[in-house]
Amino acid sequence: MAEMTALDRLRERWLDKGLVWKDGPGCTASAQAPGHSTSDRSVTFRQIHGQVLMNSHADDKMAVLDAVGLTMRDLFDDPAGTRYNYRDGRTVHRTYDDRGHKKFRQSGNTRGRDLYRVERLDESPTGTAVYVVEGEKDVHAIESAGGVAVCSAMGAGKAHLFDWSPLAGHTVVIVADDDEAGRRHAMQVHELVEPIAAGVAVVVAKAGKDAADHIAAGYGLDDFEPVDLGGQSGRRLKITRGSDVKMQRVRWVMEDWIPAGSLTLLAGREGLGKSTIAAQICAQITQGTLEGELHGIPRNVLYIHSEDSREFTVAPRLKAAGADMDRVLFVDVETAHMDSGTLILPLDIATLEKMIAQHQVAFVVLDAATSSMSSELSGKDDRAVRSYLEPLAQLAARQGCVVLGLCHFGKRDGTDTGKLILGSIAWSQVARSVLSVAKDEDTGNLIVTNTKANLAPRTRSMEATIVSTSVETEDGAAEVGALQWLGETERDVREVLAEPDGTDRADRTEAAAWLEDYLTEHGRTPAKAVKADARKASFSDATIKRAAKRLNVVYEMAGFPRTSLWSLPIQLDQDSCEDGSHDSVEPTEPTGAIQRKYRESTGPKQ
Repeated sequence: MAEMTALDRLRERWLDKGLVWKDGPGCTASAQAPGHSTSDRSVTFRQIHGQVLMNSHADDKMAVLDAVGLTMRDLFDDPAGTRYNYRDGRTVHRTYDDRGHKKFRQSGNTRGRDLYRVERLDESPTGTAVYVVEGEKDVHAIESAGGVAVCSAMGAGKAHLFDWSPLAGHTVVIVADDDEAGRRHAMQVHELVEPIAAGVAVVVAKAGKDAADHIAAGYGLDDFEPVDLGGQSGRRLKITRGSDVKMQRVRWVMEDWIPAGSLTLLAGREGLGKSTIAAQICAQITQGTLEGELHGIPRNVLYIHSEDSREFTVAPRLKAAGADMDRVLFVDVETAHMDSGTLILPLDIATLEKMIAQHQVAFVVLDAATSSMSSELSGKDDRAVRSYLEPLAQLAARQGCVVLGLCHFGKRDGTDTGKLILGSIAWSQVARSVLSVAKDEDTGNLIVTNTKANLAPRTRSMEATIVSTSVETEDGAAEVGALQWLGETERDVREVLAEPDGTDRADRTEAAAWLEDYLTEHGRTPAKAVKADARKASFSDATIKRAAKRLNVVYEMAGFPRTSLWSLPIQLDQDSCEDGSHDSVEPTEPTGAIQRKYRESTGPKQ
């Protein structure tokens, strides 16, 4: 006598309870749900490898089983569970506990890299559609519907540990489980198989959470619902002739700092005020007051944040900067289980781009740059960082918007800001521009410099300070920091970073005293000579430049070729009294307004 299968056990119990049971084609059946009329057929069954797929359209599945005196264990031919054997010797044991929670145990060759049921591809012609699902039960569900399917072991997030090369040349259909982990897993598989497959598509179940629920509900392979990946479901080569390229000038959202349609990074040590700088730029864009391509045109900005509270920190900071809050957009992710989830990139890249286009967003802030990076990607791995940043850079180019990512510097010393950014060097390699922030210990002000400026004609530094500003909130007034630009400066972030922490102030005072004595004795002196003599006195160029700033040294241009001359302010006044004019008598020097421009201190201009 043949052993009783799970389907036999279910049929017997349903009939014992006086409920209607109807066998269908193959190993399928439909039945009356307990408590429903005899015409009800809302419970369906399908026998697959060692177990039954059960779907209840009207009631909770576990409640239905409980009503007939069964448990989830009774869905297995052997109530102790079932086993899935991999070609390379791995065995996965699937069981249920007393509360109906599924459990898995690995045995055998647990270091194997074969996919489950990959041997079926040996019998499938190249180009056959292969379904990639999340679990072994889903594989057998697809097979019961006439398809070919594979999966990697150990569930979501482990796809990179397995060999996907047998899928080369096939059309791959990835069935994503309907939860956050399932979507991340589907995107990871997509990245692994896209380079080798004839085509790749991502789909979700029409009913239930996964492929097994979809099949159990009576749907077929053609009923899966596609997921839009922005048209990036396959790879192909495309030739463009140079004569067809429409050349364009670089457009600057912020002069020499932020190119339009680009990915830009704002980097610095933690706690310096990068978010406050980003808020100031956003505020100016919403008001149309930022000098550059967007000047005079108030535009929408999208602020994506993860480290600070929206209500207590981010929104008040933008308000303190003067933003038009109607033009500030925040984004959350809604799922079947939550309404305030976080964006996951590159998984949500297509949906994000649609939203940017719909709301005509001109500026996107990622605070921090890693705020939306999939947890499956490592910020220290070049390839992973590129797979995160490159789709963002392409999105920015297509939509003509800016994506500004805020990055932290690590603890290491140095002036190479690309290497200072925490993680992979790819962070700075992919970005078109990198703005670096450092604090000038002499003044307490912030210095911002475009330390990567591939598209800019010059290196530009600005000086800024953060001032306390009162903002009205629902609970009364609150003090919030706001950025105040002080103007351009000759100071460069890399000079500031080159200064060791805790530099002795006595050295700086000594340099200022030396420079004052030197210029008092020598009068107006070429900068090159001053720095050369300072080095002989053991003062670095950076130290002597700071000393010159402290003394308000006057810089003039004279002679041919043009030479920078340094002098003390009192010496310039004395020369003017003797000459009766501030203008030089040397015929080769600029005169009038230009001369006065050169005589201005190069300190901050507000």
